[in-house]
Amino acid sequence: MTTAAAVLLAIAAGAAMVDWWAVLRDRLGVEFLAKPLVVIALIGVALALETDDNVVRGIVIAALGASLVGDVVLMTPDARFEVGLFAFLVAHLLYIAAFMRDFQIEPALAGVAIVIGVAFGVVPELMAAVRPRGPLVTRAVGAYVGVICLMAIVAFGTAVIVAAIGAVLFVASDALLAWNRFVGPAPGGRVLVHVLYHGAQVSLVLWLAV
Repeated sequence: MTTAAAVLLAIAAGAAMVDWWAVLRDRLGVEFLAKPLVVIALIGVALALETDDNVVRGIVIAALGASLVGDVVLMTPDARFEVGLFAFLVAHLLYIAAFMRDFQIEPALAGVAIVIGVAFGVVPELMAAVRPRGPLVTRAVGAYVGVICLMAIVAFGTAVIVAAIGAVLFVASDALLAWNRFVGPAPGGRVLVHVLYHGAQVSLVLWLAV
């Protein structure tokens, strides 16, 4: 890891901790600054990391950019949930495109097993809670679930542990976020959602250097 990447990673970590504190203390103004700063710093990390594949680097940076749009939209008062959801759906599609470079069937089977386990445990009750919100939200959430599950499978298919960890953390974060929004309070609340989300993004960026 280059010195610049390490410094930017430290900035991302510091901004993440400020964001967690802001969420815990319900300081929306601080959160509105700190949460996007985490992803902005990670874009810098992706630019500074040493990698032989600049095309994949560009795809990961684009995924972070889509995530940044989703972060900002979902924090904006009266924002449409579907818009933020679409931004993160694009981010996952971009991560899938990046991971396909190293995809292998055998390790992907482990991802399939995890996805099936999560789906049976969470998806039926989640979708039952989403349906009363109307067909648009139901279709949007259903599409998102399918894409993030595919992202996790493809991440496992890279056979790189940091990519698999990032995917698992992303799935866990989004599962908790959806549960909090549509079903009821989940363990850890919004703070845990943010902790898992930032851990996921850091892990997926660091995959570039493997």
